[in-house]
Amino acid sequence: MIEVIAFFMALFMVAPIVVYVLLFSFAKLMTKQHKRAVNTAIIGTTPFVIGAVYFLILSIWNIDLLWAIIITMALIGIIISFIIWKREDDLDWHKINRGFWRMNLLVFSLTHLGLIITGIVLSVMESILV
Repeated sequence: MIEVIAFFMALFMVAPIVVYVLLFSFAKLMTKQHKRAVNTAIIGTTPFVIGAVYFLILSIWNIDLLWAIIITMALIGIIISFIIWKREDDLDWHKINRGFWRMNLLVFSLTHLGLIITGIVLSVMESILV
């Protein structure tokens, strides 16, 4: 049983797109609203993408950069808050929260893609040189 749970956790960390598709499908089935399903899937997928980035960095270079991930997320939150405050002269927490999760998904999805490409290139180079 533990192996099955470990397999699905590894799958969700390596392929967060699977989590997005599952969450979107489930939310669409439950709410019948496309926009709400997309928002639910984005909010639910973002922690898996962030976890995938953390574990990819750990497996490629064997260094723990959790502190850098936390600082990046904090900076994204600060920047989103500042932009909304400047644009509207008030802090709308709903917009900040939505922007925070969307921007984190964008930043960490691109990082995830770059790390996958980097891992493949390093693996191929290592196998050629050895």
